[in-house]
This record gives sequence, structure tokens and C-alpha cells, in this order.
Amino acid sequence: MKKIILVLLTVFLNLGLFSCTPQAISEEVKSTQACCGDDGHIPPPPPPPVGGNGG
Repeated sequence: MKKIILVLLTVFLNLGLFSCTPQAISEEVKSTQACCGDDGHIPPPPPPPVGGNGG
């Protein structure tokens, strides 16, 4: 019985220590999303090469 309590306590302690905070999540979302032309113009990819190995 003591081992089960110790394991549960350890699991909840680890969850509390290493869980994400709402501030970290909101900062990550702000840095990865762009809206309404904030990042500027993204050029299209270059055309594929003409000719070549004929694979």
C-alpha cells in the first residue's frame, strides 16, 4: 500500500513540475502563427529543372 501511494505521489509531483504553463503555450502560439501579411511576401517555389535523367 505504501508503494502505491509513493508511486502516485511521484507521478503527480512530476506532472506538476514539468507541465506546460499557460504563458508558455500562449507565447509559442504567438511566435508560430502569422496573420494578415505580418511575415511579408513568401515567394513561390522555383520551377522543376528541365531535361535531366528522364527517370
